[in-house]
Amino acid sequence: MEFTVNGEIWTPMLARRPAGTHFSESSTPGCKSPLVRNDDNKLATHAELSDGTKAAQGVLGVGVALGVALGVGMTVAAMKAAPHVKSGLVSLKSKLRRWGEDITDVEAPVPLTVVAEVEPEQPGFPRLRAV
Repeated sequence: MEFTVNGEIWTPMLARRPAGTHFSESSTPGCKSPLVRNDDNKLATHAELSDGTKAAQGVLGVGVALGVALGVGMTVAAMKAAPHVKSGLVSLKSKLRRWGEDITDVEAPVPLTVVAEVEPEQPGFPRLRAV
């Protein structure tokens, strides 16, 4: 599977290289070269490239299978939990209803009367002036 973008061909590839090696830096920022170097940064070999399309399809297939399995698992869990959740909500509703009835049985408090008092005027501080 190849893709053409802006006149360039892109191909998904899998690269195999010996352990203890790394890819060379490419002149293109963010890219690697298929040249393989050792820890002393000396050229060791070339990477072996193989078609990555089948691997990508395999990873995609595994991802879809896991998503389906997770979705089915969540559905089964929700179906098993539904009766417990429903009974919990019914119980909560019943408790709230009883709590509301208890509140209406309580006598109303005696109303309070608020009276405003006028405070006597405080004497002012003596004013200072420049001499």
